This record gives sequence, structure tokens and C-alpha cells, in this order.
Amino acid sequence: MMENEDVLIKLSEAQNLSCMIHVEEKPYQVQKISIAKSTIPVRKPTTRGGVYFTDTSAYKIKAITGDLSISSEIPKLMLGPNTDFKPIFVKTELSIGGTKQHVTLTVHLTNAVNTKDHVELNLIVDKVDLQ
Repeated sequence: MMENEDVLIKLSEAQNLSCMIHVEEKPYQVQKISIAKSTIPVRKPTTRGGVYFTDTSAYKIKAITGDLSISSEIPKLMLGPNTDFKPIFVKTELSIGGTKQHVTLTVHLTNAVNTKDHVELNLIVDKVDLQ
């Protein structure tokens, strides 16, 4: 079980969640986001690319941004030919116990789809931080 999994559950249930994606301190506004827990195609827990740990199930995020300039960052972010890929930070706020808390999700890019008016990022959650 992931640390702060209860926060991820609340985020997945939130409606109209406002988020920003940060890649090397550059922010990108998220138009639409969905968070869900699903199984992944590994038979046992493993370290992916020597960077993040994954169990047999993980929280996955689908984030859509209209900022097409993020496309130039994708080669640095994806595991594949690049062995030194960078983490992405998804930042938002969530009301927990009547108090607004800043939530930072450390995620890694698994897939990206570019269209003429938006970029869809498929991400896997590695870590949840509350401030």
C-alpha cells in the first residue's frame, strides 16, 4: 500500500480538480485529470528503470493540457531510449478535515498522445506529499 493512499482516493473522487503539472519548475495548466487505481502488467513488485518502484497495482493519472509546448519536454520525461528520465510533479489543493492542504504527486510519464489542440499524458504515481 502506498503512503498517503487515502489522499489519492480523495483526489480520485474530487470533481473539477484544478491541477498544475511542473516539469523542471515550468508549470503547465491541466484542463482535465482523472486518477484511478489499476493493475499493471508485472507479476511481482519491481523497480522500473531504476527510478521508481511499482507494485502489481498502481495509481494512474490521465492528464490533458492545452499547452502544446510540453511536447518538447516529452523526450526527457519518458523511459525508453532515455535512461535518465525526469520526474513530473502534479500540484493541487485538497480539503482534508476542513483544512486546505497542498498536495504534490511525484509521477512518471508512461505514454503521451499529441493532437493538434492538446497533449494527453498518461502518468503513474510514485509518491504523495502533503504540505
